[in-house]
Amino acid sequence: MPTVLAVDGNSLAHRAWHALIDERDSGPWLAGGVVRMLGSVWRYGRYAGVVVAFDAPDSIRKARHPGYKASRPTPDPAFVGQLRNLAHLLAACGFTVLSTPGHEADDLLAATVAGAGIADVRTTLVSSDRDLLALVSDRATLLRPRRTMADLAVYDPAAVRAEFGVEPTQYLELAALRGDPSDDLPGVPGVGQRTAARLLRSWGSVGALYAGIRDLPPDLAARLRDSRGDVERNLELMAPLAQAPVDLAATLANGVDLAEVRRVLAPVGLGPAADAFRRAVERGPLPPMPPPPLEPPPGTAAADPPAPRAPLHLDGIQAALFS
Repeated sequence: MPTVLAVDGNSLAHRAWHALIDERDSGPWLAGGVVRMLGSVWRYGRYAGVVVAFDAPDSIRKARHPGYKASRPTPDPAFVGQLRNLAHLLAACGFTVLSTPGHEADDLLAATVAGAGIADVRTTLVSSDRDLLALVSDRATLLRPRRTMADLAVYDPAAVRAEFGVEPTQYLELAALRGDPSDDLPGVPGVGQRTAARLLRSWGSVGALYAGIRDLPPDLAARLRDSRGDVERNLELMAPLAQAPVDLAATLANGVDLAEVRRVLAPVGLGPAADAFRRAVERGPLPPMPPPPLEPPPGTAAADPPAPRAPLHLDGIQAALFS
């Protein structure tokens, strides 16, 4: 079954913006950084097409709740210009670029996962946003950058359960109880990830939790009652806004045309980024690590240890992105 790569364009753009501060010039340098990052994801799989989703400048969520993300600084105008160039160049490369007025990348990625279900393909999502954990399923995996793009946490349903203690379908309810300071969304005081997970395992859902609130310890019940408005607001803001499923026919038809990527990027000074992308795509996934050696039977010599992998050599731009 083919897999579509679905990427949070704003997430990667912000990483490139901060990682390449010494590489900035008057050209569309941000696109070069993002294209290199896209190539690095091929270490985790092979992809039949690429979707890149972007936040719209306006926000339905902020219009409804002005405090949402209120502490975030106004974007640098130079970043906004680079982001516009990035979207234009990615579309010219043959990738599917999505942006809808008032919506965020998360909304469009949720619609992409829905479209993948209709098209009978798998989805690999790439984003720093934990809310996308709610989209993880047997046919949708999330790659979430940790410190760098060279270190991606891989989330399938088992990984979500292991780290957060709930099913992916319960993740947004966990987040609503816990809150999300990065989005200026307070949760229930004293309820962190472990407590929220325990409550959801016991009650199944936030609705059932509030329905049975009389059976909870008095202090916890009081905090839940006092914070009910915050929890309901969090659920509203964290859930994807309704979108029609993305039709992936064109995405799959376009595929990943390495020659077209170079034809588009080379004239604007991004030939090295196109070449790095091509090498990464052609190299494909890393081979699996060998299993640990078994203890030799008594009286036999131990096998030689596996040869170490060759070190990864990075140029200046790659070092900024991946170190």
